[in-house]
Amino acid sequence: MIEIVPVIVDHEFACNCYLIFQQGHALIIDPGTKNHRIADEIEKRHAQVDGIVLTHGHFDHIAGVDRLVKRYHCPLYLHEADMAMLRDPYLNYSIAANPLTVQAKAEKLGAGEQQVGTFHITVIDAPGHSEGSVMILIEDHLFSGDALFQMGIGRTDLPGGSNSKMIQTLRMIKTLQPAWHVYPGHGPFTTIEQELLYNPYLAQV
Repeated sequence: MIEIVPVIVDHEFACNCYLIFQQGHALIIDPGTKNHRIADEIEKRHAQVDGIVLTHGHFDHIAGVDRLVKRYHCPLYLHEADMAMLRDPYLNYSIAANPLTVQAKAEKLGAGEQQVGTFHITVIDAPGHSEGSVMILIEDHLFSGDALFQMGIGRTDLPGGSNSKMIQTLRMIKTLQPAWHVYPGHGPFTTIEQELLYNPYLAQV
């Protein structure tokens, strides 16, 4: 049984970071902030950080990476297609705010089952918002990044975005298990079933 602790990033983009705890170990998904609460939640549980997993490479999902890698000496995982975003403020869209580069080196995150320390995850390719966007499945919990929101989807007009690939991703999402809990990169939690019923973008494909 895992414990999921959301950390809402308090800036205009309101990105969701998720901390997953299991038997004294922690997995960090999309640390888009340098907010001390991430470390506070980890340390009050005396957890060992097994890794940081990024659903994609936009700045609001990666801003806390270097600080956390330095603090916990943990590996970083990202889809190969988004690797260049870490060091390019134009590609990660931070050029519009405070230019951001990440110095930590990422290991490749590929589609399918993968072990990250003690965590068994399934990586689901979900391009459209970015070329290397993925969703992360742990048990019946789907961390959807910016591929799927409650009643919405991620933008496709940023560097690496593609309308045609987003349509393919939405068609794939319609085949997923309705009972899965969805933890999006922005906004409230939902389920695949709720999105199949009410998300207008899924209804259009």
